[in-house]
Amino acid sequence: MKLKSSTSNRPMKPGYLLIEGLVSVLISVFAIWTIIVMITYTRNSQNQNIINFHSYLSLVESDRFRFEIVKQNPVQCALYSPVTKKRYRIEQYQDMIRLTGQYQGHVPALTGIRQARWSRDRGCLRTDVIFENGQKCSAYSKIPFKN
Repeated sequence: MKLKSSTSNRPMKPGYLLIEGLVSVLISVFAIWTIIVMITYTRNSQNQNIINFHSYLSLVESDRFRFEIVKQNPVQCALYSPVTKKRYRIEQYQDMIRLTGQYQGHVPALTGIRQARWSRDRGCLRTDVIFENGQKCSAYSKIPFKN
């Protein structure tokens, strides 16, 4: 007696191979697209840090306040604005640099930082910032020191 095998004697249909190939190409395209989006996002976040740092500098150097430095140490700067006739402070608070008045309230000037330092160098205020992602920014601001 002859046993029938479970395999078919019919030739394989090429449609299944075509569908499997298309699915694998589709999965590969999605994987590559995900990697490209992640790399682009990382680059944009570093560029955003630089843009935010320059926004902070434009606030400190703005003609709207015309700040003068009253007192400076590595952790904070005391400023005076002859325009508003008020005293302000720039300091690091948690993960941001904030601008505060003499009394209540603050304005976040730069967020997402790990460390901020201020120093007097060549008659200018030097601001050194290290962001949470390790990126470093440094700038000199030509702000007069009040005697």
